[in-house]
Amino acid sequence: MSNIQVVTLDLWQTLVLDTRDLGRERSRIRIEDTIAALRQVGEEFTEDQVREAFRAGYRQCREIHRQGLDVSFERQVRMFVRQISPGLLERIPRETFTAILNRYADAFYDVPPVVAPGVADVLSALTQSGYKLALISNTGMTPGRTFRAYLAMQGLGGFFRYCTYSDEVLLTKPNPDIFLHTLASMGCQPEAAVHVGDHLLNDIKGAADSGIRSIWLEGADDSKLDVTPTAAIKNIAELPEALERLKSA
Repeated sequence: MSNIQVVTLDLWQTLVLDTRDLGRERSRIRIEDTIAALRQVGEEFTEDQVREAFRAGYRQCREIHRQGLDVSFERQVRMFVRQISPGLLERIPRETFTAILNRYADAFYDVPPVVAPGVADVLSALTQSGYKLALISNTGMTPGRTFRAYLAMQGLGGFFRYCTYSDEVLLTKPNPDIFLHTLASMGCQPEAAVHVGDHLLNDIKGAADSGIRSIWLEGADDSKLDVTPTAAIKNIAELPEALERLKSA
């Protein structure tokens, strides 16, 4: 049990830090830019109409996520546009839909999260210690392609041998299949891996159900879920030492 070859990491609230206010601002941008794109082709809708469609699309996706599944990013945006008005998606030109799709994704860049302090140093230290790193992320309203570009811009993308994004594999944490898919892509068995994340259900229980040890980043999740991580840390800077303790256990 002491052998650790692969460390998989969560993204949101583990490597990057987001807030509700930032999320609300991204939603505002998506809604307003959708209204503007539709207006250009003679389709007029109020902010309330588009906001309710946005919320309805979110609810649809959330129900799918509860089954441990996901939809592609394009399908997510199609679901949103269909909620605005019956037949709207079929009426508008493909170019208009593409504009909505791109702005839906790029709103992330307008109001990005911040990289958690010390992340680059931690990932560098883990790589130098011989660990192979992978990322496992539920993507929500931002596609995996945007996260890849963002991580590259932050100088972090090169640390990861493989990145699993839920909108690309159509699976979400805590479904064990998303963890096992990642390990298979890394050529690693569950007993030789450790998953690191902040979310007790998605990260800690998901890892446990996959036969993977886990390290819980305390603080962001106060759900009190009855699940026990293999180890716990208070900030990401403690991760290298925590892994060394697991190796020697």
